[in-house]
Amino acid sequence: MKISNPMDKNRLGFLTIATDSSQARIGGLLLVNASGRPLEFHCTAAVKPNRAQEILYGPTLGEYLCGEQIGMALCDAIKQNPSMVLTDIPEVLALRPLVEFPLLLVVNEKNKRQKFPSELVQSAYGESTVCCVRKSYEKDFAAAEVIFDQLAVNLDIEEPFGRIDEAISEAQGGMRKQQVA
Repeated sequence: MKISNPMDKNRLGFLTIATDSSQARIGGLLLVNASGRPLEFHCTAAVKPNRAQEILYGPTLGEYLCGEQIGMALCDAIKQNPSMVLTDIPEVLALRPLVEFPLLLVVNEKNKRQKFPSELVQSAYGESTVCCVRKSYEKDFAAAEVIFDQLAVNLDIEEPFGRIDEAISEAQGGMRKQQVA
C-alpha cells in the first residue's frame, strides 16, 4: 500500500536564466516540495543567438529564447508536474501558452527596475510578494493564491532563484575545468 505524502501534491518550480560573459543564456529550473527541498534540477546548455536570429526575431528575440526555447526545454525535462512555476525573468512568461500550469513572474530586486510590458497585471501575496502574469492568464492568480496559502508560510519564494544561479555557476565552472584538463 502506497502512503500519500501531502508534500508531493505541492511541487513548486523556480525557473531563472543567467547570462554568461559571452552573453549566452543558460536556464535552470528547480522543482521543490512544500519544505523547499529539491525534487529535480535541470539546466540548459548555453544558448546564444546568431546575428541572423537577432535580425529576424527583432524585439521578440528575448521571449523566443527565454520562453519558447529555454523555458520549454526545461519544462520538457521535468519528470514531475509542478503545481506552479515562478520566474524572475519577464521574457519567460512567453512560455505560459505552452504549459498547463500557472506561471507567474516574481517581482524582486533583480528585476524590479525593469520596465515590464503593459500587458502584465500584478497581484500581491502577503506583505512582500508581488507577482505578474499576462492579462490573458489572470486566472493563474486564483490558483497561485491557493498554492501560496499552502506553501508561502514555509518557503521564501525568492531564495530558490539564488540556489539556481549558484548551481548554474558551479556547472559552468565544472565544464570549464573539464575543457582545460
